[in-house]
Amino acid sequence: MRKVIAGVVLLVVLIILGKMFLFTVPEYEQAVVVQLGSPVGQPVTQAGLHWKIPLVQDVHYFDKRILEWDGDPEVIPTKDSKFIFVDSFARWRISNALTFYKKVTNQEGGQGRLDDILDGLVRDTLSAHTLLEVVRSSNRHMDLGEEAIEASEGGMSGGSDSKDAQEPVRGLREELTTEITKAAKKRLKELNLGIDLVDLEIKRLDYTQKVLRKVYDRMISQQLRIAEKYRALGQGKKAEIAGQVTEESKRIQSEAYRKAQEILGDGEAQSTKIYAEAYSRDPDLYRFVETLKTYRTTMDDRGVMILSTDSELYRYLKRMR
Repeated sequence: MRKVIAGVVLLVVLIILGKMFLFTVPEYEQAVVVQLGSPVGQPVTQAGLHWKIPLVQDVHYFDKRILEWDGDPEVIPTKDSKFIFVDSFARWRISNALTFYKKVTNQEGGQGRLDDILDGLVRDTLSAHTLLEVVRSSNRHMDLGEEAIEASEGGMSGGSDSKDAQEPVRGLREELTTEITKAAKKRLKELNLGIDLVDLEIKRLDYTQKVLRKVYDRMISQQLRIAEKYRALGQGKKAEIAGQVTEESKRIQSEAYRKAQEILGDGEAQSTKIYAEAYSRDPDLYRFVETLKTYRTTMDDRGVMILSTDSELYRYLKRMR
């Protein structure tokens, strides 16, 4: 029994001594050994167990993984006196734990130094450019709808509008992000803080409420202008089609009238020919038939007609007595 108790006591003593003389470095961390407040030797980057002097030396751990920096959202004035809301973030790592410990002490200190450097560079870089250069990421013309309308109008404008077309505004957002990243890396290298910047991006970039209202008003005005051009173009096409329909209708009516007159002329010619033939065969019969037609069209049973004795109409009536 005494042997068991002695073994347990010995094991506890060994564990306590091991904790005093040994320290463990995880795979994802690195360590700096500090003796009486001053770092000793090089950073420990190899994972596993390592020796230290108990009561004299202490160990500070630092992450080897990529860390995240999240900037404070802020309102920045642009070159053209507009205000934008900017929120940026970056990724960074501790490249030299010993230098990092000497310069900034801990991870919170590193975040503070990055706040000063990155926030300042973002603010200075964006404020040196206009609003449209900052918010846009391409050089696409802003009035493509109007250009499409003008192109569809063809020769109506005579090509004069092309000279006065609005110059496309350069979109520098991606270039500005790259510029800020390069400047930040250069600044960190100059300060030698033991920090490497992996990348930096603008997480959110938005107009302030005052600018946003103006942007919406401009968008509405632009879309209304484009809609009005479409309406005008449609009215022009409508008038053009109506003119073509009217012209085609007149052409069809004219052609029909011409054919009708030709048919009518042919019919009258044939009628005249038949009348002539009938008259030449028996003039008295023809005269009699025509006189009867005249009676039918000029007389009725209720009317009174006064004729002279030498009237042609009276000649056949006189024979009926």
